[in-house]
Amino acid sequence: MDDKTKQVQFRLTPEMHNRLKGTLALEGKKLVDFFNDAATAYLTDSKLFYESINSIIGGKENGKD
Repeated sequence: MDDKTKQVQFRLTPEMHNRLKGTLALEGKKLVDFFNDAATAYLTDSKLFYESINSIIGGKENGKD
């Protein structure tokens, strides 16, 4: 059985990248684990995944609510 993994490229602004890495570091998590968990969540329940993402990016900081 071939255990090769696939790679996905994400483009984040430097500020978002630093904030994400900092937040994950405080929680003792790795960036790769975060994206693996996000992919699993998307494949498991894409509707819930999008609702969660929209609640994160659609908050007051982005001019909504």
